[in-house]
Amino acid sequence: MRLQSRSRPLGAVIVLVLVIIYLLPAGVLGSDVGNCLLCHKYPGLSRVDENAEMRLLYVNEEIFNNSVHGKVKCEGCHTDITKIPHEPVKPVDCLAVCHIIEPAEEQKFSHKSVEAFLEDSVHGKKDKNGNEKKYSEDMPTCKDCHDNPMFRPLAFVKKVRAGVAEDALGRCRVCHKKEEFIYRFYNHITTRLHKSRSPLNIAQSCARCHDDPKLVARHNLNTRAGFSYGDTYHGKAAKMLDETVPDCLDCHVPKGQSVHQMHGNDDPRATTHPENRGQICSSTDCHPGASVQFANYQVHSEFSKEKSPAVYWFTTFFYILTGGTLLPLMVIMFLDLLRRLFPNATFRRRK
Repeated sequence: MRLQSRSRPLGAVIVLVLVIIYLLPAGVLGSDVGNCLLCHKYPGLSRVDENAEMRLLYVNEEIFNNSVHGKVKCEGCHTDITKIPHEPVKPVDCLAVCHIIEPAEEQKFSHKSVEAFLEDSVHGKKDKNGNEKKYSEDMPTCKDCHDNPMFRPLAFVKKVRAGVAEDALGRCRVCHKKEEFIYRFYNHITTRLHKSRSPLNIAQSCARCHDDPKLVARHNLNTRAGFSYGDTYHGKAAKMLDETVPDCLDCHVPKGQSVHQMHGNDDPRATTHPENRGQICSSTDCHPGASVQFANYQVHSEFSKEKSPAVYWFTTFFYILTGGTLLPLMVIMFLDLLRRLFPNATFRRRK
């Protein structure tokens, strides 16, 4: 009898824990099996690392659960964490074998193919001969461009508003009964069918490096790409939050290829190569039927006599023409206004 009385509280605790687990959202359990948010849910959690730099260790649970990595377990990326409290973690290796199984080959997914594309691109750390480039430390890594953005689901049927289309979800419910899985899988699929960033956000991401004066000078680049893009019609429309205009990826990535396959202007594979530029603007999504000459204007020209002499003198001419036309007119209008305000005013004494 005494043994049974002791087992009752233990059984009640087990039942209570099971009820709590059942009531918790499925997304939380999917990503935080190790209960990492027990500590990392506090906004002020931080530490000073070995390089005397402050590191913020706070994880916003709601934002993370709605991001593209919301179903990834913490241990899936932080593989060196085996105990709690844990030692200082090592940098995340994005090339490690991932948690999911790629359905086409039924093997665990890996980003190593992305690394191959990146190394073969203009952003690779090695040249064609396999030698390390000069200033290779300036080349971007995965986390320089990817910051785990939020889902931006695409509405297939109802194009009046963005978001989840109920008519499309009805197709999912024919086979799938779990509501949380339907929304999660639907967001995962639809966010891959369009860009997860707006043109303005993409341009701002590229400008982190391409508008850095020191980096531009080290790599002998011709212009500040982000700044000059903002001066074009496309850039001005992007600043007005228009998401139909082309951005950096639309012009520098071959259509239908990985976004990591960017090449230098002198590479025949590059979309910006003189022989390929006409295909950029004349695509069905931009300007169908555009001529080759249409795409040969200098998109990234800047007001510099050394780098863009034609643009420099053309712009200077219009500055002079505009100033020479408007300034005399403004002086005449100002003098006329003074006469109307002070009709009897004069610079000399009347006789």
